[in-house]
Amino acid sequence: MKANLVVTFCLLSTLVAAQGRGGGGRPSGFPGGAPSGAGGPLGTGRPSDVGRSSNSGQPSDANSGATRSERAQQPLKDAQINGGAFRMLEQKTGMTQDQLKALYGSSGAKNFGEFTAAIVVSKNLGLDTNKVLDGIKTESLGQALKDLGVAPDQAKSEIKKAKSEVKASS
Repeated sequence: MKANLVVTFCLLSTLVAAQGRGGGGRPSGFPGGAPSGAGGPLGTGRPSDVGRSSNSGQPSDANSGATRSERAQQPLKDAQINGGAFRMLEQKTGMTQDQLKALYGSSGAKNFGEFTAAIVVSKNLGLDTNKVLDGIKTESLGQALKDLGVAPDQAKSEIKKAKSEVKASS
């Protein structure tokens, strides 16, 4: 049984490693193709556009064309739920852990850090937390605060202050 698994794994590994290594989808010597090495730097190597995306060498971002509201939210981790920042949010908001989890899910925040910063800033400035969270569904926290009438410099300093407060509670 182990031998079958090892053989299967090796075959799959070979197939995965071989992906994208062809010469542009044409067999060697097929008429009509570019000469070998055409398009590469200084005329050497394989063509620069074969099997490569325009951002070759850059980290892939599957959501690069998506708007802010279409990007996937990072799920909450147990360490975040059981951490000091989550307890601090419970105290600041008077909400239970389950209520905060539900609020996070509907908040539009891209991650837990943005979520906590938005709540802390809204509480520190006396803003409606739901309006701040609604704002970050389509724009940055700083822009959402500006849209709610907070001066740009104050928004920036309050976000920095909130992040420090969250970090200190962790």
